[in-house]
Amino acid sequence: MRAFKRPLRLVFVLALLAALAGWGLFLRERGLNDVQRENLRLREMISRLGTEFRVADVVVTAQQGPPGRRRTTTFRFVEYDRQGNALEPRNFTVAGDVAYFDALVLKFDDDYVGAADPLRGRSLHLFRRVFGEYQAPADGFLIDAGAPDGIPVAMRQGMGSFEEELWRDFWALASDADKAAKRGVRVAQGEAVYLQLQPGRTYRLTIEADGGLNIRPASSLAARN
Repeated sequence: MRAFKRPLRLVFVLALLAALAGWGLFLRERGLNDVQRENLRLREMISRLGTEFRVADVVVTAQQGPPGRRRTTTFRFVEYDRQGNALEPRNFTVAGDVAYFDALVLKFDDDYVGAADPLRGRSLHLFRRVFGEYQAPADGFLIDAGAPDGIPVAMRQGMGSFEEELWRDFWALASDADKAAKRGVRVAQGEAVYLQLQPGRTYRLTIEADGGLNIRPASSLAARN
């Protein structure tokens, strides 16, 4: 009887060892898959954080006068909506050859941006005005801020109620960190980027998904719309 039970025990032990080995391989593969999925998620998050979106093009059409206060620069300003569609072009002439582009900017917590949150997945902006180096900001030309509530009709298309509320409460968010944090807003501030413009050149304004505005020659930038 004992001789009969010994092989059974041996078979049972071998079967148990095989099951444990199989379970171990399963856990190992699942662990590797989990690691791979996490690595992929992190790579996608990093990619989203580094994304830039085109928000406007500046096409310099004329420049007159000697360098300094007597020089004027004329350019066509083409703004793009959230979907990358060009809005109605506008022409501006500023004093000097350095132009400043002033905007309100909302930056969200990186967790929202990295996760591609539908409401807070990228920084938002509203242009206020443009002015030359020999002009006071208050004497500049209104852009988006020309609308009664600062939200132009063209930009309002496709803009949800959440974003509209953010712009209406912009200055409150800028001055109250707790209120901003409840909306997922990391920074609410004004930004002005500027560059010396050259005739015949095109410059591109972009906004970083997790940052602010940039301006550079269009030929040096491959922006994602």
